[in-house]
Amino acid sequence: MFGLQRGALAVVSTVTIVGQTVLGVGLAHADETPAPVTALERVNALVQPSIVYLQQDWSGYVYDKVNKQYLNGGMPFELTFQCTGFVVNPDGYIATAGHCVDQQEVFPVFVESAAQWAIDTGYYLADLTVEEIVGFNSFRIETMTKLNRADLMVRVGWGAAASGIDTAEVRRARVVDFERSDLGDVALLKVEADGLNALPLSEDDVETGTEVVSIGYPVSVDQVTDPDLTPSFKEGSVSSVKTVEGGLLTVYEISAAVSGGMSGGPTVDLEGNVVGVNSFGILGETQPFNFVRPSDQLRELMAGSGVANELSETTQTYRAGLAAYWAGDKTEAVELLETVVDDQPSNKLAADYLDRAGDLPDPAPEADAGGDSDEGGFPVLLVAIGGGAALLVVVLAGALVLVRRKRTPTATPTAVSQNVPTGGGVPPVAPRPTPEAIPPPVRGPVVTATPLPPPPSTPPNQTSAGGAATLAPPPPAGEHAPHFCGNCGDPVHPGEHFCENCGKPLEH
Repeated sequence: MFGLQRGALAVVSTVTIVGQTVLGVGLAHADETPAPVTALERVNALVQPSIVYLQQDWSGYVYDKVNKQYLNGGMPFELTFQCTGFVVNPDGYIATAGHCVDQQEVFPVFVESAAQWAIDTGYYLADLTVEEIVGFNSFRIETMTKLNRADLMVRVGWGAAASGIDTAEVRRARVVDFERSDLGDVALLKVEADGLNALPLSEDDVETGTEVVSIGYPVSVDQVTDPDLTPSFKEGSVSSVKTVEGGLLTVYEISAAVSGGMSGGPTVDLEGNVVGVNSFGILGETQPFNFVRPSDQLRELMAGSGVANELSETTQTYRAGLAAYWAGDKTEAVELLETVVDDQPSNKLAADYLDRAGDLPDPAPEADAGGDSDEGGFPVLLVAIGGGAALLVVVLAGALVLVRRKRTPTATPTAVSQNVPTGGGVPPVAPRPTPEAIPPPVRGPVVTATPLPPPPSTPPNQTSAGGAATLAPPPPAGEHAPHFCGNCGDPVHPGEHFCENCGKPLEH
């Protein structure tokens, strides 16, 4: 068909996706710190939860217009094809290539299948080839109710990294809208589901040399490996920006190795944003030489159906959790990815990265801001102390403070009446007076106290044996008992009325 090869138009024999065992991604756990992240690993983690496997089951009756009868004993011919899709809105909207759901693309395969049946059953008397029978142009495809039509049933399967969908479950999808290959080759499907992980459509201009990754389910891979729903990721770059249909539409030529079955899958940049939809290749080309439709054409189709490209809150949390893990932020990564796993138990990638985030080193404790400062205060102890020992440390610290306060007397600050906050704050402390402002102490006469005589061993008026008290004899006549100044304690002589030392009046 104009030398083009569309990846969806490879007939898949005995393909079934019901009840398949889906394999995981197989990410290795890091010991402690995450290994350097490769571009492909980043894209895989960001994109895989949004990729879906599409199986198109076509059914149509083939009528021979020359011989006026239906082929295959009046039973319909059934064909199965395989494509790839990706979620563009969490409410069940899926994008793929237009030729994956366009019946005009499968009519030639119906005719070829009918021609081979005619040869196998001897329908014609002459020996004919498939090409000769097709050249008769005598076959018509129809359904039970319409001519030139075929019935389509699209089934959607989710891989191991699906969100909100049991991986063993297959859901039917209906075609909302599509553009034929010569008008854009994009399609929009709808499944009855919500909370799906959507991919963001890139809004940046794509230039030659932009590194990209194309994702899909190659039929050739499934033919040589055990069947599962893990997509392939093909690295490459944008080789050139071209146009088709006489300059009507833009296409990106890419070097990524896209093959049959990957049609409709996304081609993304290294941040996981969709730059285009896998569309077609060139027949007979042995080198990777493929083309994708820009995401702008898909966005236009979605807008026509009133569907916006949106990411759910869980999807945004998932992407933020991955970013935190790759940055080595254990606390943030674990918290975010736990939320995703709770919301999407079937998201195996989220669960795997949650385990890996748990292996990251614990964050270092933050030092106390005042612990090592020169502004006073006790540093915070980083080692846990038992309750009794901690209390003892506090008591001893308080005792040291009290002792220090007793040994270092401080002058009573002068009260300051200005600049006192009215809101209950701490009033400012009066400034310490300068040495010049301190008045010298007033010095009086030096007082030297005369030591008192030692007390008698036996108090007066009391016997040593505790017997009856006896009165002390009176002093001899003409002698007076010694007197002392009541102010300074200096002895005074009889007849003095003023203390010679301090000048205070004396009392006799």
